[in-house]
Amino acid sequence: MSCEIVIADPAKNITAFVLSPVAGPAERAAIAKALLADPNLGIEQVGFVVVPPPDEPGRLRQAAPLWRLEMMGGEFCGNAARSFGLYVARRQGLRGQVRVDIEISGMKESVPVLVDVEAGLAEAAMPLPIARETIAYKGAELPVYVFEGITHVIAQGIKPSEAAFYAIKALVDTGYLDALGVMFYDAIANIMTPAVYVYATESLVFESSCGSGSTALGGWLARDLPDGETSLALRQPGGVIEVRVQKRGGEMTGLFIGGPVHFSASFFDDIDTTLSPG
Repeated sequence: MSCEIVIADPAKNITAFVLSPVAGPAERAAIAKALLADPNLGIEQVGFVVVPPPDEPGRLRQAAPLWRLEMMGGEFCGNAARSFGLYVARRQGLRGQVRVDIEISGMKESVPVLVDVEAGLAEAAMPLPIARETIAYKGAELPVYVFEGITHVIAQGIKPSEAAFYAIKALVDTGYLDALGVMFYDAIANIMTPAVYVYATESLVFESSCGSGSTALGGWLARDLPDGETSLALRQPGGVIEVRVQKRGGEMTGLFIGGPVHFSASFFDDIDTTLSPG
């Protein structure tokens, strides 16, 4: 098995974009597990690139098809979305500050990404939560933010560990989720440690950063702030993700994450992996 990949680095949430065509779910799962297991890559998640078909001569389209990214478990990922937007802009030869609309798994609607091609910056408009709940854990009420494609639990003051993650997971595990994140938040040190479980690959990764988890925490931190826009710099093990929260009438109306993205190219197979700067 071999495939061409591009590795995206948004705040060290290392994501492999698989460029080679993949036959189906079984092959995708095998490639994702192999990439995640390779210690030379340090991959935290995998997405599969679906390039739009070329225009057919004489055929009129209502709208040009969008580039699509299918994450390894059908989940949604904000860091992958904004990285993919910048990747698509570069593949299309765009310059300067532009908006790129992309499709990504876990989302019914397209995702707009504002990119600065030369500066390597990308900001994605994120989905708003479709539900907000709480769960009781060791005498504390933990906020739960449900998004399309992923659900996040905010675990303030709880030390990050696999044991704590799986104990919390058992309280929200419904069997139909694409992915579950627990955002361990230390308010005193002002650092968030993300842990994300993808059901299709049965993989738990303590990620270097998490885009959608950042919006969940950002929305929670801004819950009692007045209407308007709040900008937050959320520090995580791999770096900082910038979050913008917009509110009107006491409710969230807009969520955005942004920051730099770096790329490198690779050819992956079962035996040897090499990286060259891209």
